[in-house]
Amino acid sequence: MQGIDQVDDIGEQIISEVIQRVQSNFTKFEKFMNKQKNQKVILLCGNTGAGKSSLYNWILGADFKIIEKDGVGYLQPIPTNDEMYISKMGTNSTSVTQTFIYEYIQELDHVLVDLPGFESTINDYHKLFIDLLFHKITTTFQTKVIYVLDSPQKELQNRGKDFIQFINQQFGLDQKNIPKIVLIINKYSEDGTDNEQIQRVKEQLNERVEFQGGMLQNIFIVHKIKNFEMIQQVFSVQARQNIIQGFQKSEIINLQNKYAAKLSNGDIVNNYLLQKSTYYFKDLKDKYIQIKQLIDNNQKFLTVPNKQQESDTSSNIPQTIEGLNQLYTCMIYKKKSDISDSYDFQNFKKIYDYFLPYQDNLSSYFCMNNLESGEITRFNSVLDYLQQNKNSTNSLTDINDDSINKQVQQINTTENQTSKWIDLVGNVAMIIVVVFKKVYWFYQVKQEK
Repeated sequence: MQGIDQVDDIGEQIISEVIQRVQSNFTKFEKFMNKQKNQKVILLCGNTGAGKSSLYNWILGADFKIIEKDGVGYLQPIPTNDEMYISKMGTNSTSVTQTFIYEYIQELDHVLVDLPGFESTINDYHKLFIDLLFHKITTTFQTKVIYVLDSPQKELQNRGKDFIQFINQQFGLDQKNIPKIVLIINKYSEDGTDNEQIQRVKEQLNERVEFQGGMLQNIFIVHKIKNFEMIQQVFSVQARQNIIQGFQKSEIINLQNKYAAKLSNGDIVNNYLLQKSTYYFKDLKDKYIQIKQLIDNNQKFLTVPNKQQESDTSSNIPQTIEGLNQLYTCMIYKKKSDISDSYDFQNFKKIYDYFLPYQDNLSSYFCMNNLESGEITRFNSVLDYLQQNKNSTNSLTDINDDSINKQVQQINTTENQTSKWIDLVGNVAMIIVVVFKKVYWFYQVKQEK
């Protein structure tokens, strides 16, 4: 059997680092938000190079200049005061924003957030970080979502593929919220009025099933800046005011868990959870085989638990694994299992619980539920086998149920205390085990010291 320390160590390390990074970034953001009277957020989203950072700096109030590199001109922000913290800007295809930056904009009366690009150029796991951060912010605070799309021509590039992918990944079938997204067509280079282009965009998007619940309520056009003179034209005071007013009028997004986001690079999460849970279920199967062999050898058991109820959709896989491990270990070795003290198992529980809100879009949870159901059936079958072989059972002194129940009520069956030994009377002890949120107990004769 493959050792637990050999099971997808790289995947576990990456996932743990992503979770830690999300928690660290969000904790800082939460502290910042708690200082604000108006705890509303505007998220600037989009792919790498779409121009989110330039728009963030513009709305922040920065000035701009054009610098040349290899014969190509690039916009660079200029802070207008010493306290202004601008978002760094890269070239068209290079991501500079590796984490999100934010500031309260008094004119907006919102906290404006520049989120790193969903299609990150850093690595695939950075995408997972962005997905989790997006979901954490939008489900914690009142949030408006602005999507910035680099689209210089009249026809949307790839029929707006990047924008559609963003909708499907972050909103799924939640058609009530999709019309609330604000779309900014950035770096537009064609002639004609903004209203004409907005109408063309609506006509192109209207063909998509994602907009059956309603068309986008707010679309803005920001033209490509080709020279210094165009800075004052495109980033004019009036244009900035129009954008700010549009953001203010847009509606709050109300994401719900039933429309859980599809995670970028979710395969690494699926692979880790499946490999780790399969290891633990294989260990339970080995213990099942061991008990059957003991029964066949007429081994007498001092402890015999009750049958376990079948699994359901609300069951907790790590709790079931831990509970069954306790029951098996008490029967075989007449002692408490040490699985709850294992760092690897605690990390497995942490990762399992963290991604539980995304279970509808992670196939590993469905597979684990099936494995769990099979293991419960296997455990109950060995108890039936034991009853058929009565030579292996051994009766114990009756214990007053009232005294047991009083002690059970004092047990805190939280995540950190799913099993606990209680001294009863004489040379008898009892172990409390939680499986499927139900409390089970059985007895063991204590060894004399």
